[in-house]
Amino acid sequence: MKKIIFLLICVLLYGCKQPENLKINLIHTNDLHTHLLPFNEYGDCTIDSQNCLGGFARITAFMLKEKQENPDSIILDAGDRFTGTAFYTLTKSRYLLPLFEMIPYDAATLGNHEFDDNLSETVHFISRWHTPILAANILSSSKEPISQYIKPSMIIERNGRKIGIIGVTTPEINILGGAAIEITPIKQAVETEIKKLKNQGINIIIVLSHISLTQDIKLAKALPDIDIIVGGHSHSLLINDKSVVHRRGEYPMTVNGGKTLIVSCGMGGQYVGKLQAEFNTDGEIINYNGDAVAMNIDIGADSAAVKIIADAQTELNNILSEKIVELPQSYGYTDGTDYCSQECPIGEYIAYLLAQEHPEVDGVIINSGAIRSALPHGTVTFNQILELYPYDNPAVIIELSGKELKKFLRHGITHYHKRGKTNELLQTAGIRYEFTVDDKRIENISIKGKPLESDKTYRLLTSMFIANGGDRYPQKTYTETGSTVREIIVNQMKNPQNSVYQLEHNVQIIQNN
Repeated sequence: MKKIIFLLICVLLYGCKQPENLKINLIHTNDLHTHLLPFNEYGDCTIDSQNCLGGFARITAFMLKEKQENPDSIILDAGDRFTGTAFYTLTKSRYLLPLFEMIPYDAATLGNHEFDDNLSETVHFISRWHTPILAANILSSSKEPISQYIKPSMIIERNGRKIGIIGVTTPEINILGGAAIEITPIKQAVETEIKKLKNQGINIIIVLSHISLTQDIKLAKALPDIDIIVGGHSHSLLINDKSVVHRRGEYPMTVNGGKTLIVSCGMGGQYVGKLQAEFNTDGEIINYNGDAVAMNIDIGADSAAVKIIADAQTELNNILSEKIVELPQSYGYTDGTDYCSQECPIGEYIAYLLAQEHPEVDGVIINSGAIRSALPHGTVTFNQILELYPYDNPAVIIELSGKELKKFLRHGITHYHKRGKTNELLQTAGIRYEFTVDDKRIENISIKGKPLESDKTYRLLTSMFIANGGDRYPQKTYTETGSTVREIIVNQMKNPQNSVYQLEHNVQIIQNN
């Protein structure tokens, strides 16, 4: 009754209006992975291709049009802007940053691939990108002052109503990205921010997430005060067209009886999400519609973005076409597969090349997951080396006791199965070992032809990714060599003496007794 009397007095004396429902237009991207150009399953296409989707020229045109037609549009990105194409591998964020600057994002979170270059490129990018970076579960870094560029949440205002946006990223950044970040549990971090926002009278909560669709659903069920989750990480395409390949569900996905909406747009920017939602005065969603919009040729292309992409392509083509070597033989994957598993010619060949660069070490260990293609016989260009090893991992030297090395080798087979890829399985040079599939035993380990000694210290060449705890290996101190793994591969392949390599069968499966 008091509220009614107050409202009547307010209207009669002052012309006050009751709070109105809020309609928002939410535009979002995720897992763009430096796909500057449109692409399909066969690779990159030209900007004017009718058979391919995506590309920054189209995404930019779409975003700017939405912002022009609805200036109050909320534009968000759910992480993994880095890694995925040669554009990033060779030019890092030099062209990516000005392209992102053209899009009027309100906020973004971080994905695990933002940490592929051990924080240095991440700090370079986010310190210059004029978009708030949100990640409530990142506290600090032991290597770079990244936390000064990150906020747990932020408040924006639309039509007189305040909206809270909370960011959260995958705890796997320390495993997949090889970073050294202090993080807190996801639910705890988000719940803390929700309480802060609600204490300020904010009843509309959006979570900007890079934790996967499965985890988004769990989070929504655990914290029903969340209204919308804009997701990434799992490359899940939510779209209403049931004929679309790789569709994971309807757009938006509903949780908690429709009280929470989840949206996600696949990978690479082939689709951009557009969600329209209406909230009542209590912050409840009372109406919504939307879909993932295909970035096809009908979207158009922003001319400024086209110019930046053209400059990037020119630089890229000059680098990629360089001839590295003429191989008299091919180096492939494990027989019958398209990945490295147990004996792997291309994996062993890479390890051999690294050992040639640093003959002073006792052995080389490289994770199979880093090896992304085979090498055919004939002309090999830099582009093929880039496809083979697309990461800029520095080559480093670590020291392990024989006991520790055996634990490393055993860790590499922990998740091994006969018909699947095992990223952490170690390809080696100077080290031979056998393992059983069923009970995961490591046997017959030798170092440069001599049996492993448990108490002896061995100097091993590996990648900084492994040394920093990537693929869940124990983190180790290391000495930098001054070169990346790929630089060593290129350097050693240019030596004609290394063109032909006789397989030594360093990694073998043995039958259980």
